[in-house]
Amino acid sequence: MPSLIRKVARYSAILSFLITGHFAHAATPTAAQVAQFQSLSPSQQQAVAQQLGVDMSASSTSLEAPAEVEPVKAPKRATTKVRIAQGSGVSDSASVPWFGYDLFAGKARDFSAIDNMPVPLDYVIGPGDEIQVMLFGKTEKNYRLKVDREGKITFPELGPEYVAGKSFEEVRQHIKGLVKRKVIGVETEVSLGSLRAMQVFVAGDVEQPGAYNVNGITTISQLLTASGGIKHTGSLRAIQLKRRGKVVSEFDVYDMLLNGDASQDVRLMAGDTLFVPLKTNDVVVRGHVLRPAHYELNQHKTIKTLIEYAGGTQANAFLSQVNVVRYTPEGKTQITLDLTKPQNWDFELHNGDQVTILAMSDRLNQAVALRGEVVRQGAYNFKRGMRITDLVSNARRDLKQTADLEYALVVRENPLSGHIRVIQFNLSSAIQHPQSSDDIALQEGDQVFVFDNGIDSHYWYQRQSNGKVSANNIAPKQVEVLDRETGAMVTRESEPVGSEDMEQVAKAEVVKQSSRAVLLKPIIERIKAQASIHDPAKLIEITGAVKFPGVYPLAQNSTFASVIDAAGGLTEQAYLYKAELSRYQKTRDSFNVLHQSFSPQQVLAGQSALNIEPQDNIIIKTQPDWQKGNTIELQGEVVFPGTYAFQRGETLSDVITRAGGLTSFAYPQGAVFSRDSLKRQEQERLKMLNLKLKQEIGSLALRRQTANASYTSSPNEAMAVANQLAKAEAVGRLVIDLPDALAQDPTADLMLEKGDKLYIPAKRPVVSVMGEVQFASNHTFDQAMSVEDYISAAGGTKKQADVDRIYVVRADGSVYLPNNSFWFSRQSTPLEPGDTIIVPIDTDYLDGLSTLTSATQILYQIGVAWSAIK
Repeated sequence: MPSLIRKVARYSAILSFLITGHFAHAATPTAAQVAQFQSLSPSQQQAVAQQLGVDMSASSTSLEAPAEVEPVKAPKRATTKVRIAQGSGVSDSASVPWFGYDLFAGKARDFSAIDNMPVPLDYVIGPGDEIQVMLFGKTEKNYRLKVDREGKITFPELGPEYVAGKSFEEVRQHIKGLVKRKVIGVETEVSLGSLRAMQVFVAGDVEQPGAYNVNGITTISQLLTASGGIKHTGSLRAIQLKRRGKVVSEFDVYDMLLNGDASQDVRLMAGDTLFVPLKTNDVVVRGHVLRPAHYELNQHKTIKTLIEYAGGTQANAFLSQVNVVRYTPEGKTQITLDLTKPQNWDFELHNGDQVTILAMSDRLNQAVALRGEVVRQGAYNFKRGMRITDLVSNARRDLKQTADLEYALVVRENPLSGHIRVIQFNLSSAIQHPQSSDDIALQEGDQVFVFDNGIDSHYWYQRQSNGKVSANNIAPKQVEVLDRETGAMVTRESEPVGSEDMEQVAKAEVVKQSSRAVLLKPIIERIKAQASIHDPAKLIEITGAVKFPGVYPLAQNSTFASVIDAAGGLTEQAYLYKAELSRYQKTRDSFNVLHQSFSPQQVLAGQSALNIEPQDNIIIKTQPDWQKGNTIELQGEVVFPGTYAFQRGETLSDVITRAGGLTSFAYPQGAVFSRDSLKRQEQERLKMLNLKLKQEIGSLALRRQTANASYTSSPNEAMAVANQLAKAEAVGRLVIDLPDALAQDPTADLMLEKGDKLYIPAKRPVVSVMGEVQFASNHTFDQAMSVEDYISAAGGTKKQADVDRIYVVRADGSVYLPNNSFWFSRQSTPLEPGDTIIVPIDTDYLDGLSTLTSATQILYQIGVAWSAIK
């Protein structure tokens, strides 16, 4: 029955609100009550309304929670960093969180009494509290004694006792003493049962002001949470607890949040009013503090107090220029403070001030950087009088094996203009001769670059298609990147290329690039950026027979020798007697290029002078007729097989003569000669043929998609030939007449090229039959047998054989047709040992598929060539 009464009361409140449209806050139905009423069926809602005398149809108000009593969501704490404008250092204050307000944020709700919470000993007993007394010993009894309105409890045997206004500890000791005096042999245990319910009020700038029913141990902070929290316009520093019209306590939330002091968070009493006044002083701090936010200042309004509230400044905070934006009657005013001076910490802030603490520069002070092919690269402490040898004093200990000891740079920046200049030095000379001109005296901010010498350089594979960027050696584990903090090249883990990417890597364009180019690139870009019409970019380009051709910074007092050192030195094919320097000259009306020839040998020896200027282009020419690695591989029946070097202009007969000639077992008519240049051309043609073949198969297959289409063989079989052609590897075979070459016939005696191969087989009286025959096989050579006889010996042709296009591949790679107009004429060229008879597939079942004939012929010929080489 009591529960039913409570339900009816709730429904009555809801319906009264629906009819009147307004109600006192204490009786306003909550969202939970509205939801509970709406959960009833329409018939149940109508029955309750009739019991209360309310006509549901006459009410035009929707059965929804009114807007002013909807639960207030807790304001979310801002987690994003404040982006500070570079100009004034001021950004929108709305992007900064409000300190302390999220402590009480939540949904407005009725306070739920928790009966099983421990009760403090100083809890003041009042009417409505329940005291539990347990007697044990000679007598065992339990009493649940409720404090009546007069403030007393009544024992059945001992009479009434006044307890209101006393603490729980005082009541407990009083009851124990009372029982001990009046009842002999009985021990007593006293505890609190259910606590009294009382009504308190919340007013001011809270999300949901009004009356709340709470228990006797509710504190100020708990009531604020129950009311949905404090609005941003409300004060956290001067919350007042009023009792009988007088302020009995003030609660400063900052004491609890910043110092952990909850002594002001006192318990409430019946009839108390909690008042949250308006905030009168709000300032904002953003930037490089630990806790940027809106803060409320009370009597201590200095910038020192504000920064203490914000947790202090970060390590990279720039305190020499702290910006304060203040609103005055004249408008916004910018104030800049130097907090490195102690007296400025007492600067008094006003309501609405916005304080911004920016970051200091990321540039290192009192430091120099060492980068490149060194063991320990990074930033080092700069000391006055510091030289190169203070950074690198021992080549074995301080440098990598790949370090170039002839070429190193010091990049020095002008602190006023920001322009850089480059100083070139010889690292080997600096290490061997300290205090010499190469042991350069360093300045603060200098960067020392040590480059690689080309041994074990870094390689990258740059993708031509979409996908990941692969790095060193197909699947690298480490790459070098620029560390912006220290200005050094550091080694970092890179993502290796997976197996699924290997095909893409194989098709990629290989870009060979040493760490010299990686280190020089930002230097060159910066030199280009600082160039002007009156000060051209101090760069020089050197190409040709040098180790690292490219563009290089032109150092002060550069010479031709220093430019050669920058490019890694001359290569072995360099032509020392003639080189060329091109110089761009801008005149008033035109732009000219002047060319100057000089002898590198004489310039390097000091016998002649060469003036070097920015934007010059130097070409080191290659030695005429320079050939290196010109070799030919002789295999098979030669007296001394092996790899032979040759000079440009030598012929096939020359190298065979040097190899001792042919053995008595040699069969020169079957010689197989392959050439790298032909192999590359053949491979490209195979790709084009394969693509054309697949296009024709697809086109014809689409045209033959009819009900009456018929195939001698399916298009899948043709596609299988195309796939086989895609996997075929080019041989690069060149048909030669070796007997005529050995006879020094100028038309047959080839001039050799780099990478040529010659295989001379032994005499083999064998004729092979391949292709569309019943059994591909090899047969002993019989001069009396014809092509038709050999095909019959192989079981005859298959159904799909193209008998009109049978051809013979000679042992030397040449091809001839047995007849031109009739079947297997006996008058055709006779067979010879080593010949191969090929019966191709019939391609007429696919109209117009002429490419397939070429494909099958190429496949058969490649097979013949490989069998000959093997």
